Amino acid sequence: MDTVSPLTPVIVVSGATGGMGSAVVEELARSDATVALLGRDAARLERTRAEVDARTGGSGRLVAYETDINSTASVDATITALLAELGRVDGLVHTAGDGPLAPLDETTDEMWQTTFDAKLMGAVRLTRALSGPLAEAGGGSVVLVSGVFRKDPDPLFPVNSAVNAALAAFAKAVSKDLGRRGVRVNVLDPGAVRTPLWDEIAKAIGDRTGATAEEVSAQVAAQTPLGTLAAPADVARLAAFLLSPAARHVAGAAITLDGGASAGL
Repeated sequence: MDTVSPLTPVIVVSGATGGMGSAVVEELARSDATVALLGRDAARLERTRAEVDARTGGSGRLVAYETDINSTASVDATITALLAELGRVDGLVHTAGDGPLAPLDETTDEMWQTTFDAKLMGAVRLTRALSGPLAEAGGGSVVLVSGVFRKDPDPLFPVNSAVNAALAAFAKAVSKDLGRRGVRVNVLDPGAVRTPLWDEIAKAIGDRTGATAEEVSAQVAAQTPLGTLAAPADVARLAAFLLSPAARHVAGAAITLDGGASAGL
């Protein structure tokens, strides 16, 4: 077992090859953390690991694990392998899972099931598998990346709206249990974040409204009090804060990162 120094945090990041996930990996690597990248595509995982390693000059330690968070067996096997290799876990950032742009009449059972299984049940499987190791390591932090539709549901995104609300309820419930064992659980709610996924969403909205993807992005930015979309690095820095000792008394919270755009309280 090649364990890491007690002074070096070990953080698991799901959805590590996505726009927000890879930004989280990079932010943590720059702080010299050991980061376990989880994803279903081994080639994309290795590419992300190599790209982040190159951008950060080899800061931190990046270890990739091919994992299907839709499968309890796969998640449990990954955590077992990770603990055997690294010795402990200090945190989790769950960024995996996204839902479709589809008003209710256009949704299918498969859309609902797929989104619930990856985003909500993925969080359940990972948090459940890691709760013991986190507590044994002296406590830690779980950051579940959800979205502003949790508190400000959108008719074009009923699937995401429902899943995000469920994810926040899950986090609030388990934060009371795990908090007594030293494990903090919080939700991070981004608004529009300029990632490849956002570009696809903007194009899909534009196809419905007769606008280009760039025009949609400009409209969303103009409706945001701060006048811009979030960058993946904005999400990553907030996630890193929630993982850190500086947030030691933040638990059971849902923190919005949307430039003031959402109307929900």
